[in-house]
Amino acid sequence: MNIENLLRETLADMAGEEGPPHPDRFLRPVHRPVRRPVHRRGLALAAAAAVTVLALGSTVAVRTLSQPAPAARHTAAPPAPATTRVTIRPGLRLSDTLKMLADATGRPVRAFTEAAKGGPALGLPSYAKGRLEGFAHPGTYDIPTTATPAEIIASMTARFARTAQKVGLAAHSAPRDAVIIASIVQAEARDERDMPKVARVIHNRLDSGMGLEVDSTVLYGLGTYGSAASLRDIRSRSPYNTYRRRGLPPGPIANPGEAALRAALNPAPGPWLYFVATDPTRGTLKFAASQAEFAKLVAERARHQKAG
Repeated sequence: MNIENLLRETLADMAGEEGPPHPDRFLRPVHRPVRRPVHRRGLALAAAAAVTVLALGSTVAVRTLSQPAPAARHTAAPPAPATTRVTIRPGLRLSDTLKMLADATGRPVRAFTEAAKGGPALGLPSYAKGRLEGFAHPGTYDIPTTATPAEIIASMTARFARTAQKVGLAAHSAPRDAVIIASIVQAEARDERDMPKVARVIHNRLDSGMGLEVDSTVLYGLGTYGSAASLRDIRSRSPYNTYRRRGLPPGPIANPGEAALRAALNPAPGPWLYFVATDPTRGTLKFAASQAEFAKLVAERARHQKAG
């Protein structure tokens, strides 16, 4: 028998396979005709498939219905980009923050300096007036190595926005002033427990029409650092010289953290008009409500400095 005849006979067997009985079979006698042996459908299908393969001269393996399907292929997820972790502490000036970011990422400082001029494109709030100082929020950041300076800075302003919402800054009537006060509080108080008192001194002096006379603003305006401004420093004509100019300086002097922002919005109750770092080494602050009390604290500071 050739292949064509074998295939024809196999298909004929499949066509002649007995179907389910008709209901009349159980109501009247049935004379069953003699039939050829019936092949099972599965065997017929397998035979037909085998014959077809032989007829085509193919070497393809035939999978029967009882064989399991091949396992699905799983494509591995692309690896996450490498990151660099950097921690920006509260109270850093923007210039120092940008330098830290440059050192951590290996990018030039000028790339971050240029990116910092992006204004609204960086996600700054409108009351920032396009100036990044005060709004590059401190914290720990895992920076993808593929991130651009603008993207890195935008992540910091986004964190500021979340913190501002958290502490209620966004609903404040003068959010920019609150950020300026918070930056001064952050610069003057090492201990977070002192921050609400420092904020109260600032508010009390502003409310009474007194000059702030804060050394940290003077030093910021001069681009210098130190624990106290010199007599020469306080004679400067910088707009940040709060000995010569009344009211708040024109902008934040650092990037405050959450504790300082909370203190600026919720100053401690009290009559204080002065604070003095009586032990500059430890950053110990003491508060006074009168000129006489202030003079005593200044003398205490002098003794600590002499002893040191």
